[in-house]
Amino acid sequence: MNQQKNRRKQRIKLTFTYAVMTLAVLALAVVCLMLVQGYRLDFDRGTVRQGGMMQFDSRPDGATIQIDAATLANRTATRIVATAGQHTVTVSKDGFVPWQKQVNVKAGSILWLNYVKLVPTSIEAKDAMELASLDSAAAAPDKSRFAVIQNKQQPAVDFLKVDNDRIEHKQRVISADSYTADGANHSFAIESWSKDSKRVLISHSFDDSKEYLIVDLDGKAQNITRDIGVQISKLAFDKSDSQNVYVLTADSDVRRIRLSDKTLSGPLISDASDFYVSRNGWISYTTKPNNSGERTIGYLSKGASKPRALQTFKDMAGRSLNLAIEEYYYDNFALITHGKMVAVKKVKLPASDSTDELQQELLATLPLATDVSYAGFSPNEHLYVYAQAGVSLVTYNLELRSIANVSMKTTATSEIAWLDNSHIMRVSGGTFEFGDYDGTNMHTMATDAVGSAAMQSSNNRFLYYFRKQASGKITASYIKMYD
Repeated sequence: MNQQKNRRKQRIKLTFTYAVMTLAVLALAVVCLMLVQGYRLDFDRGTVRQGGMMQFDSRPDGATIQIDAATLANRTATRIVATAGQHTVTVSKDGFVPWQKQVNVKAGSILWLNYVKLVPTSIEAKDAMELASLDSAAAAPDKSRFAVIQNKQQPAVDFLKVDNDRIEHKQRVISADSYTADGANHSFAIESWSKDSKRVLISHSFDDSKEYLIVDLDGKAQNITRDIGVQISKLAFDKSDSQNVYVLTADSDVRRIRLSDKTLSGPLISDASDFYVSRNGWISYTTKPNNSGERTIGYLSKGASKPRALQTFKDMAGRSLNLAIEEYYYDNFALITHGKMVAVKKVKLPASDSTDELQQELLATLPLATDVSYAGFSPNEHLYVYAQAGVSLVTYNLELRSIANVSMKTTATSEIAWLDNSHIMRVSGGTFEFGDYDGTNMHTMATDAVGSAAMQSSNNRFLYYFRKQASGKITASYIKMYD
């Protein structure tokens, strides 16, 4: 009898123990889940509050982080959970100018501050190579080299491959049978690079004509204008396939050229005034005004048999109108500029030859006082949108849904460029400056710059630009950002 009672007590004891253990595990899991989601105990108020994650990184790393008046024990790269709301973040390191930004932490979200670029307090430019002159230059997308035309009257392109503080120079002379040698007033200029950084587009002007050449790193040139036998008003590389280029002809048709076999497609889009090729190979386009002054924007998805209109605008004769569509983390966004209005939309676009419904969500309208002169997306990730009217510049963060009015020191009206995914830059009037996408932490790196090209090395340690010294000598120079 006693033995039976003991077994029963033992079973009850085990059941109770297992129940307590199960509840403890569940409670621990709930606590861990709440911690991951940013919940913390507020000892002052005696409540549990949800904060937001802040993810930090900097170049160079190992920098001190201060949030408001509190200095963190960890240095970059690191992450913390901060209380929701407005904070002042300062990132500093000996020998560098402190980086500072006002941020808004949202409960349950992640704020990425992984683009902090610290600038040395003492900036010193050193020469890597001397040039005879400089008429045009462009940096390759992979940050490996510059394409340079020193003398626009000469059919030669220089490729300057950068390697930390050294430059490997190769000059490629364009063969005379690759361009039209007849006529007068010949002028060659660098236009752009292919996405794979293996080819450069060069325009060749002579008399009242213009032709386009594509030159590879070995100097092999292909005359696109001659190959297709039509006049070209615009040419753009396909960002999804380096063997394709798209052209806008003098007849207002958008057509595709296959470089490998020199074939020209039929008209993909008609009555076009402009077009834009996205990273996935889709084409956004704008039409010319019809007799009523109406203009249409639309898109052509890759592989589709026909384009599709997205929106029509009235009274647009003589006014700016453009459309660019890009992808950011599997979502598509449309940047629409019409006159001085700029609309940023999140869109779900079926194939352009489909009859499925279009979905559009207006995210923001960007404030500009005059007609837009330039607009687009930041490179690679396409996290930021920019719109420019003269010297006025506005940017928009697709993730934070925030608008910033940007003030730069240079007052040039030329289009801004991007140093990397998160930093805008401009080289104009002798000044080379860059800063964060929202205009904060702007730095003047040089006041002796020439041309408009500059580049950051792929390891982020060097900035390259061209400068004209007091002696008149022009050099390809570099600034060492950190060891």
